[in-house]
Amino acid sequence: TPYPPPSSPRFSRPPLGWPSFLCIILHMKSKIIVGFSGGVDSFYAALLLKKDFEVHPVFLKLLSTDKETKAKEAAEIIGLKLSIIDISKEFKETVIKYFIEYYSKGLTPNPCVICNQKIKLKKLYEIAKEMGISLISTGHYAKVDFIKEFSRKLIIRGEDRSKEQSYFLSLIDPKIIQRLILPLGTMKKSKVIELAKSKGYPFKFESQDICFIDTTYYEFLKRYIKTRPGDIVLKDGTVIGKHSGILRYTIGQRKGLGVSYNKPLYVIGINPKENKVIVGFKEDLYKEEIFIWKTVWHVPFHSIRNFDNIHAQIRYRAKPVPVRKIEHLKKDIYRVELRHKVEAPAPGQICAVYFGNVLLGGGEITSKI
Repeated sequence: TPYPPPSSPRFSRPPLGWPSFLCIILHMKSKIIVGFSGGVDSFYAALLLKKDFEVHPVFLKLLSTDKETKAKEAAEIIGLKLSIIDISKEFKETVIKYFIEYYSKGLTPNPCVICNQKIKLKKLYEIAKEMGISLISTGHYAKVDFIKEFSRKLIIRGEDRSKEQSYFLSLIDPKIIQRLILPLGTMKKSKVIELAKSKGYPFKFESQDICFIDTTYYEFLKRYIKTRPGDIVLKDGTVIGKHSGILRYTIGQRKGLGVSYNKPLYVIGINPKENKVIVGFKEDLYKEEIFIWKTVWHVPFHSIRNFDNIHAQIRYRAKPVPVRKIEHLKKDIYRVELRHKVEAPAPGQICAVYFGNVLLGGGEITSKI
């Protein structure tokens, strides 16, 4: 099964003659809180869980404009009563504000990782605790299992590698993992859609990447950040062109620079204080070491003794890179030495650390140590 049963098999059929109240207790289902957006993933996750749990779907209203109609209709198909909790103020102050601030500082944010860490998973955990419920679940394509090497439950990559989402859970509080069940981790997205439709779910299309952006990043950001023209410079400070605003640029970008040169140029840095975009060559993008901070380890760092099977992933779709060594420098800052170079590790992005397919935690890539 994709998740452990709520009770031991030896209690599945109480002996004849047992008091009726004991039979009822032994057949009671464990309760579970499910983050329920009304999308196909949360719908089918709740449907699977309903077989063995008493499911309590919760719709977290992230935006004041969000409508719960779709989620209500999806819950009704399964025969569940939906709870609606408005956390749009917290979401705006935590995730949207972070997104805007990072771009204004020339950093590359990852709002989905931060949302899971500080809003979604955190809120579901708090709701469950208030209700006296020990388990929570979401429709993420990842798995949770007990890993004997670390003597605890940890998150594992989902089996559908084109859709697996363990990376987005890299910064969640370790205590949440001990209460977490992820029923879609063994399934392919295409199969989930097929099975959900067979149960009456009106699937139409995939949801957008970032829920609070209904236009381009640039159009969204310029509502909040004043843009002004500045210089495009080489590493040595030589001015080779002008830009119309640093919001249009990101680390590793090649197209749309608006300058010509005798070799292809890439964005290798952004200096918001001086309002400069720094460009260089392809080889300037590659790094053999990165620094991370604001780290969250799902296991005690000292328990990672052997780095032979440790990998780092510097963005969601990036290929994991073997790690030679991770060194704790100070406070929550770590130096990650890689076995070969990676392209364009962008400050502000998240570096997730894995033991094989097992997620050990991660941190935010930084250029400041």
